[in-house]
Amino acid sequence: MRSKTSPLVLAGMVAVLGAVSAGCGTQAASAPKPTPLAVVNGQAITQSEWQAAVATTDILQGAKLPTTTAAKKQQVTELAQQAAVNQWALHNHIITAKTASQEASAFVSQNVASMLGGSSKIAAALKPYHVTESQVQSFLTQEMILQAAFSKATAKITSLPKGTGTAYYNAHKSQFVTPAQAEVRMILVKTQAEAQKLLGEIKAGSSFSALAKKYSLDPSKAQGGSLGWVDLGAQSGFVPAFYQEMDKLKAGQYGIAHTQFGWHVIEVQALKPSAQQSYATVKSQVQQSLLQQKKNAAFTAFVTGLMKKARVTYHD
Repeated sequence: MRSKTSPLVLAGMVAVLGAVSAGCGTQAASAPKPTPLAVVNGQAITQSEWQAAVATTDILQGAKLPTTTAAKKQQVTELAQQAAVNQWALHNHIITAKTASQEASAFVSQNVASMLGGSSKIAAALKPYHVTESQVQSFLTQEMILQAAFSKATAKITSLPKGTGTAYYNAHKSQFVTPAQAEVRMILVKTQAEAQKLLGEIKAGSSFSALAKKYSLDPSKAQGGSLGWVDLGAQSGFVPAFYQEMDKLKAGQYGIAHTQFGWHVIEVQALKPSAQQSYATVKSQVQQSLLQQKKNAAFTAFVTGLMKKARVTYHD
C-alpha cells in the first residue's frame, strides 16, 4: 500500500494513507460539483478530502507534508489505493464502519486530545490547519479500516525461515553498534564570568551538584545538573557548541561551552566506548523488524492485486 517513503504516515500504524470519508466539505445546492481528484469503483476522492488528509497527517506527525504537484499526485494515488482496500474490507465484513468509527473516537480521546492540549482545545488547535474535528474523526475511521485490512491480509505471516535473522545480523552488523557515550553534568548560567567563577569553585573542591542546584538555569538543576548517559557527537541531540566541547573531555575533566542558551559548565563523569551488540541482544528486535517487512511486502502485493481489478480514474 505504501513504500517506506510514503508521505502519508501515521506513527504506530502499518499503512497510513488517510482518505477522509466523503462529505468532509459541503457544497451549496446550486453550486456545481467539483471534479474529483480520482474515482475508485464509483467512490470519489475530492480536493477537500485530500486537503483534510494532508492537514490531519501534518498534525499527527508534527511536520508538514510536501504538497508539490508530484507529491500530491503520489498522495492521491495512495488515497485511491486505500479506498480500494477499505472497500474490500467493508464488503468482506473484516470490520464494520461503526466499529472503525468507535476505534477512531477512542484514538481521538486518548491520543489526539492530549497532543492538542485537551478535548476542550481541539477545535481551536485544528483551526490553523483548516480542518475540523469531524474530518479528523473521518480520517482516523479510514485508518482503522485500513489497519483491520492489513491485519487480515497478513494474518498467516507469523514466522521467518530459519536463519533469516542471523543472516541479516551478520550482513548488517554496523546497524547494531552501541554508540560511544558520556555521563555528563552541566550548569547553565548567563555570563562567561559566572561560568568561570563556578568552574574555579568546583576545581577548588566545591560540590558540582550543590552549585548546579543553586545557580543553574537549566531544568537539570533538580538532579544536580545531571544529564545522565548521552551519546557523543551530534547523536547527543545537543547543539554543536555544547557537544563539541563535551566530546573533547576525558572522564573527570571540565569544560565551558557558549551556546544560544548561555554559558555551560560541563563535567564528563565517565565514558563508555562504542560496542558491537551481540545477536542474542538484538535477536527479538531483528526478527520483529524482518517479520514486519515481510508483512509489508505481502500487503503491497495484495493491494497491487486489488488495484488491477479496480475501476480507477484519475483527474489532473
